[in-house]
Amino acid sequence: MTNDSWSPNSFVIQFSAMRPERRIRLTFVSTGESVVAEMLDEEAPNICGHVWDLLPLEQAMTHGQYSGAEILGLIEKASPPAAENLVQIPLPGEICYFYEPGRSTAGRSAPVSEICIVYGRGVILRGHEGVPAHASLFARIPGDWKYDWVDFAKACRRVRWEGPQILRIERITNVE
Repeated sequence: MTNDSWSPNSFVIQFSAMRPERRIRLTFVSTGESVVAEMLDEEAPNICGHVWDLLPLEQAMTHGQYSGAEILGLIEKASPPAAENLVQIPLPGEICYFYEPGRSTAGRSAPVSEICIVYGRGVILRGHEGVPAHASLFARIPGDWKYDWVDFAKACRRVRWEGPQILRIERITNVE
């Protein structure tokens, strides 16, 4: 293929290489701890697009009951985007989208969607009675939770001891 020739495939490759990285900011409203996360558009394009379209969100975050060091916020209008980039053992700093159609063993009959933020080690996604669960990994907070975003991790941990906290999740539209 010469430089003069063109094909739809070469355009797509060139265009995708030029696509800007999308990022989101997560901020605890009452106390101000904040981090920036990178959307994983290459690994989960549909989920990233779905979440991007939901933003901005202000959610009461609760602490996970079954999985470990995670906080989660329920999405008001549960919707089932195609599952992609599924994980069961997310790492600290990973942000996932979970959807359950309402057929759980816990007896919930309505669909539920949630955004889950993992802030520490040892998380294994589980549902009621230890049933394995999977969620779509769509964003990641760069750096190490023990050194780079310590205050945000501590704020997540506070949700366990002090109860629900409001978290704002918003698009970053300018380069910082």
